[in-house]
Amino acid sequence: WGSTQMMARSIMDGASAGNVETRLFNVRTTDATHIVSEILDAAAIAFGSPTLNMGMMPQMAALLSYLKGLRPERKAAFAFGSYGWGRGGAAEIEEQLKAMKFEIIREPIQSRYAPGPDILAECREAGRLLAGKASEMAACSVAK
Repeated sequence: WGSTQMMARSIMDGASAGNVETRLFNVRTTDATHIVSEILDAAAIAFGSPTLNMGMMPQMAALLSYLKGLRPERKAAFAFGSYGWGRGGAAEIEEQLKAMKFEIIREPIQSRYAPGPDILAECREAGRLLAGKASEMAACSVAK
């Protein structure tokens, strides 16, 4: 329990080191409208979910369905998540992001059970990559 949250915090740590504004949301406890509003204002986003029945958690599926209807533009993202006996959650998120035309900036990060030091380091590096992409995209929109 808490494996995906550990990964999210490590991604956020990496992104914060890139001097960009970061936010962390729990889809189980934060209003979906608030999260979607923040996503629409963001340039780059990491989406994570534990795997449940070879797919993403229902709360994340609902959030992505809501977001899809709003047709977000010029967004970069990647997926991450943990799993036990079978993968699927992070890959399903990535499929949804691709369907919405998000720029996928790296392959999904997946951890079987609790993430170890190597996975958490990969998450921090992915956060730095995410921050770099957000800065790049912000510079592009200012230049236009």
